[in-house]
Amino acid sequence: MLFVYRSELRQLRLSDWAFAALLGFLGYIGYFFLITTAVLAAGPVIPPVMMGSVPIVLAIAGNLRSSSVPWRAIAGPLLVAALGISLVNLSVFDFSSATVVRPTTSILFGLLATLLAIGFWTGFGLLNESALAQRPSMSPMLWSAMLIFICSVEMLAFIPVGLYLKLSHFASQPSGLAGTQALIVCGLIQGVGATLACAWAWCIATRRLPLALSGQLIASETLYATAMGLTINQGGPSPMEALGTGLLFVGVVWAIRAFYRRQIRIESMAG
Repeated sequence: MLFVYRSELRQLRLSDWAFAALLGFLGYIGYFFLITTAVLAAGPVIPPVMMGSVPIVLAIAGNLRSSSVPWRAIAGPLLVAALGISLVNLSVFDFSSATVVRPTTSILFGLLATLLAIGFWTGFGLLNESALAQRPSMSPMLWSAMLIFICSVEMLAFIPVGLYLKLSHFASQPSGLAGTQALIVCGLIQGVGATLACAWAWCIATRRLPLALSGQLIASETLYATAMGLTINQGGPSPMEALGTGLLFVGVVWAIRAFYRRQIRIESMAG
């Protein structure tokens, strides 16, 4: 993609690449590193449940900065969506079997890593919105490709750190390179589909929608994940999953309606 936009690349400044590097670290490397650390330290239950609050935190942060809609109009949708996200996330885990005796310090460290991950993603959303606003002529696809490219460079730079900390046990596997082909194929699919395409769509949404709304729309990720999980397991939703998904859907639609009515009111006053 950078080759396609090679003429525009010549017009970029060092500050553009520096900002892309910051966003790549916040939204990809740092975010996923903190999530992995949190799960290893606190177990598989607490971090994912806490991460369910990201759409709500991002929506609140976006509205605090831009005041795109009155709080009385957005409070109801936020509460309903937050309750729905909580129910869906809690339903995923079997707390009786997931309970593992862990040191208190390890759990606290995991909670801290989770809070930092929430802060990283919130910062990414706010800074990415500002970056695109300051570059109105830049293509969203070019900006997305820059983020992914510079993030790849940063990942390469972290390889010595990972080797020093012995984070990779790949070389010690008895199977050697078995399964490498499947790993590479899955990585390419996720890299192109879930990373580059997702970043491109997110950049377009960021330019067209206030962050207080697009932040809530991320909650649809929970809907998709639940639907995919049920499809793979060939089963129906539990009562908690059904209730949580329904509340989440109602909250998001309610929020869209609030922003739509606000926009109509602004246009009528301008006219």
